[in-house]
Amino acid sequence: MVSLPPDNIKPSDIFMKKSYSVLLACALLALPVGTAAAAQQFPSYEEAAKRVTDDGYILFIYPEGWDRYGEKLCKKLVADEGVREAAGNAALILAPIYQNRTEKTNAKAKKVMGSFGYPGDMADISYPALIFYDKTGRQYSALYGEALMDASVKEVAKLVKQRMDARKKQQALLDESGKTTDVAQKARLVFDTTRVHGVEWPNGVKESLKSIDPEDKQGYRAALDFGFGIQANESLDSILKRLDAALENENIVAWKKQRACAMVIGHIRRAYGPMAGGPYITKYAGIMQKLDPESPLGLSAPVVMRDWVKNYHYGQGWSDQIIPSAPIPVLMHDVPITKPGTYNITFKLTTGRDGIKINSLRLMDGDDCVVADSTPREVGWHNRQVTYTFAVKKTLKKPALEITYGNAPDKRSSWGDITISAQ
Repeated sequence: MVSLPPDNIKPSDIFMKKSYSVLLACALLALPVGTAAAAQQFPSYEEAAKRVTDDGYILFIYPEGWDRYGEKLCKKLVADEGVREAAGNAALILAPIYQNRTEKTNAKAKKVMGSFGYPGDMADISYPALIFYDKTGRQYSALYGEALMDASVKEVAKLVKQRMDARKKQQALLDESGKTTDVAQKARLVFDTTRVHGVEWPNGVKESLKSIDPEDKQGYRAALDFGFGIQANESLDSILKRLDAALENENIVAWKKQRACAMVIGHIRRAYGPMAGGPYITKYAGIMQKLDPESPLGLSAPVVMRDWVKNYHYGQGWSDQIIPSAPIPVLMHDVPITKPGTYNITFKLTTGRDGIKINSLRLMDGDDCVVADSTPREVGWHNRQVTYTFAVKKTLKKPALEITYGNAPDKRSSWGDITISAQ
């Protein structure tokens, strides 16, 4: 049965109500199902603190009165909807910083910052800058320099979101560590908070690891404290052994490994020169590049391999620049030994105050040793030349001589020729 409208209701009234209902339904359907959070700007820290959320604070610090571009940039960023959306529910504060502090400028800064104050490590930050804090006031990240100045507004919004997401990831690891009773897992979770890219370590992370694993059986505290140094008179074997162990330790972050490589590369170049040290420099510069190709040390690695390495070729003989200051092997390339036969290798002194000591001589084919003589020999003014005789029984594809000189660091004033002849 169809119900009829009451007699006092006009058809026009029914049409108007239906039209209103349709319009209301369309309007409701047009609204987004879930509106994304957008950060709010506050005039001061004191106001922001009243409504702070888990997303904390972001300070947009600009140089007032002495950098118009920086001031304009920060004001543009803090008002941008994309940046605000990326910041989640963070409290945004536009804060001036002054080049010349006076009573007047201090009062203006105090009005904005209140009891919060400026970043503690201001010397390490250039302005303008975006400084990120959690709700407790811990500074956990910063965006400044080229990363900020060379980026578009859209790119800045992306960087802001990355920082916010990194803090949330770090907090999730801490929360998960609080739920587990497994000591190894708990220690790993706390340690992993230090490996989240783009944010600083949580406060007291070393103390937390010490309370979880007092004897550091997992090695996490040692990894955090890792710093590579070279002792006086330490042998190259010892240095390289320690470096290789550090490179194999997955708990040590890439940039610390790169620094260790750079330190060893510099030491080798100074101590052993670009020829004797060349193979080691090439090896560890390659590792340094592979660890993080886009980092400053990663980008410098090809230049190091190009400019700090010199190959030792047949025909150069020896000199004070070739003889290393320690008994490490020097590889002479392009030696004229390719076919089977018997060869004489002669070292002849030509000039200099000192002679040479040869600890060992090996004929190599790539990485393989073909023949060797480890009998120590000397060339000097009393004995101006010495000859090795090597019997080669196969064809060589990559022939080279590995010469281990034994001169003391202050006894390298020596020049001479090295010749090879077939019998």
